Amino acid sequence: MGNFGTISMFWGLVLLFLALALFFILPPLLRRDSKGEAPDRETINVAVYRDQLAELKAELESGTLGEAQYDAARRELVERLSEDVPPQAAPAASTGTGRRAVFALALGLPVSAIVLYMWLGNPQALVESAAGVPVATVPGEHDPVAMIASLEARLRTRPDDAEGWFMLARSYAAMERFAESAGALERVVELVPSDPRLLVDYADVLAMAQGRNLQGKPMELVTRALELDPDNQKALNLAASAAYQRQDFATALTYWRRLLQQLPPGSEDAAGIAATIREIEAQQPAGEKQAVGQANASVSGTVTLHPSLRASVQPTDTVFIFAQAANGGRMPLAIVQIDVAGLPYRFSLDDSRSMAAGDKLSNHAELVISARVSKSGQAMAQSGDCRDGWRRSGSAARTSRSSSTASCPENAPRGRSLSGGAGCGSGGVSPRA
Repeated sequence: MGNFGTISMFWGLVLLFLALALFFILPPLLRRDSKGEAPDRETINVAVYRDQLAELKAELESGTLGEAQYDAARRELVERLSEDVPPQAAPAASTGTGRRAVFALALGLPVSAIVLYMWLGNPQALVESAAGVPVATVPGEHDPVAMIASLEARLRTRPDDAEGWFMLARSYAAMERFAESAGALERVVELVPSDPRLLVDYADVLAMAQGRNLQGKPMELVTRALELDPDNQKALNLAASAAYQRQDFATALTYWRRLLQQLPPGSEDAAGIAATIREIEAQQPAGEKQAVGQANASVSGTVTLHPSLRASVQPTDTVFIFAQAANGGRMPLAIVQIDVAGLPYRFSLDDSRSMAAGDKLSNHAELVISARVSKSGQAMAQSGDCRDGWRRSGSAARTSRSSSTASCPENAPRGRSLSGGAGCGSGGVSPRA
């Protein structure tokens, strides 16, 4: 709607409301004025006395009354008329004067309302709104370009402000300047290297800067994030997408199935992931489906906390349960993360929890299963952690029914890894096949 149309609508509504107000005000006033046109009491009394005086004259002329009687009756009539109609009584207001007052009110009310609005209101706001003139703001407020320039200037003087770099990265990403956003997130990761969420965000933006390609450094960042947080949903989704891009559909299904376990059943996200899994499974040849099923090895067991250790841990401390290759590889093959409050815990590690797409449990004939209580909440071993482990021999694909009980006594060595059948102190792990 143009400027003229907006202003016309406004004044049209003003006139409509004024007409409604006059509709309720004027009719009662006009009715009262019309009642004023009826003869008043004094006029009626004078007319009555005139009739009585005429009757007296007629009786005098006919000889019914004498001259003395006529004079006495006439004086009495005049006295009564003087009492009923005092000489100082003001005449009633004329009809014309009443109507003029009503019309003056009908004209004065709208004029007064308009004058008051022009004086006390803000007519200019109506013109500015119709013309699309924005309300004045602080220079640079809500202007992404100005905000980015301000952040860049601030970070030149405060290069170690991780929060500022993160805000700058988000601002770049909102403007689809992904290469610059990736550069800002690289700086954030340098300042905060152990946050899996930052690693995943960096991988996502870097992939966008590479034309949505997750191969190479983005996948390296996702792998690091999964080492720190194996159940990070965004990392699992990106890992599955990267596997799908390189047409490694079995690995993509592994990650998406892990992600599906993290999502609330019946949610929109869960329905979307489930549909993707069904679509990929339907496209796989029958032989590949069977191979994937055979390769999905698993190992299970139970982790408990030794009673003597309960006083030195908190219910919110993190417990990592992970599998490693027995040939000395330090990188976990699969991992589960819970809280101490969840102990004892029945765990199951299989190929769906593999950390790396090309290195699965089913690829190793002997595994070392370890459990560690982490005070810091980090998957990487830290001083003060407590760890115990046991060795499982034989093909991992045939150990899905195995079980163990792991405990860590109070005198267990701290800050170093214990693996194999040696156990932890005098306690240790008792595998039961």
